[in-house]
Amino acid sequence: MVMKRGLCWLLVLLLLVACQNGTPIEADSEEEMAVVPPTPAATLTPTTEPTATATAVPPTPTIEPTPFAPPDIGYLAAAIEAALADFNGLSSYVVVDLARGDRLDHNADLAISGMSLLKVPIVVQTYRHLNAPPDLEQTKLITQTVSMSSNYSANLLMAMMAGTGDTYTAVAYFSEQMRQLGLYNTFITVPFDADPRPEQLTTYLTPANQRPGPSARPDPYRQTTIGDLTTLLAWVYQCAQSDSGPLRQQYPDELSQAECAEILEVMQLNELSNLLTEGLPPGTPISHKVGWIGTTHGDIAIVYGPKQDYLIGLVLYGDVWLEWDRSAPLFETISRLAYHHFNDPDAYSAAVLAAPPAVSNTPTPMATPDLPQALVFGTGGIGLKLRATPAGAELLVLPEGSLVGLLPTAPAEQGGVTWRHVRTADGQEGWVGAAYLVVE
Repeated sequence: MVMKRGLCWLLVLLLLVACQNGTPIEADSEEEMAVVPPTPAATLTPTTEPTATATAVPPTPTIEPTPFAPPDIGYLAAAIEAALADFNGLSSYVVVDLARGDRLDHNADLAISGMSLLKVPIVVQTYRHLNAPPDLEQTKLITQTVSMSSNYSANLLMAMMAGTGDTYTAVAYFSEQMRQLGLYNTFITVPFDADPRPEQLTTYLTPANQRPGPSARPDPYRQTTIGDLTTLLAWVYQCAQSDSGPLRQQYPDELSQAECAEILEVMQLNELSNLLTEGLPPGTPISHKVGWIGTTHGDIAIVYGPKQDYLIGLVLYGDVWLEWDRSAPLFETISRLAYHHFNDPDAYSAAVLAAPPAVSNTPTPMATPDLPQALVFGTGGIGLKLRATPAGAELLVLPEGSLVGLLPTAPAEQGGVTWRHVRTADGQEGWVGAAYLVVE
């Protein structure tokens, strides 16, 4: 561009010189001939005194457009629940207003099969371990993992970040990184497309897979939750937008703002299959990752709307088998509802807005715990045994990431272990090894 502009200026200069010397110059094109138009002869016009004093016209004031503020997110909650009313399976979803922080979630802590959705945290950890922009081979692996959902490439990325050729060691390292981030429900014990090893753990206990209630029968080898995935994706967005947030705090020297932005750019290449994408106007930018197995279909995304960006994650589970023809229209409908909620001032009729929202976005104040809190951590994902007495009979196993209350009983020493008297969230009391408690 600079060279072309310089040539244009040189041509103008040559034409001016030629005209002064009376030497014609042949132009190479009509466009070049039009560079210097003929100069008309000057015409002298008699000057007359103005008959009136000119009045200065004040500049037109600039009117800033009023930012669009979406309605209470409770209206969106009601619309989504209406869309899912006839679905005879389990649903788990999270929607986040990325400008205001309003959040909508349903079964966000439901343990689900990790599927290819786990490739989002794999790519995040890959960028964290890169010491320079990805080279050709690394770029190929990242692109294949995200856009083509390659299991082979995902295994190689985990091995690369762990610095080992053993993918089983690599998945254990990856799972530990998830626990370090506080994403206790996300783990891999067996590499993609591989069989378990007899000498290694095949699953972890997590707060999600130990919760009571309906189950989505998650894959024991690879699990996560929509809550974990959308939390991580929101952190990536915050890192990319404002160079801040938990990822930058956790990895200040390892994960940069530019790398977070690149992660979101790579996720825009995911066109292998469409779920949430189908509910958006053509051309709407979306950073997302799809995952599916026979019983479970999921998609997590950042949608870049003309008025507002938002985050959405949705998983549908059907017992025995989930037909694509059944799930895809629901993804499309819910995606369309979310898009219009955040970007269309006419998304809801006046009659709908006249009634209070079904769900208020006013957060419920958290009750102050009556005991100091501690977190179960460092068990390698196998959980911490709660015993009736120090070194006594086993009552149950507390999953990694569980919160317990510390009772005022003095710590006890037994069998070379320091024991703490604790109370679980459901009120059961017992003793655990103090070495696996992190006091908040």
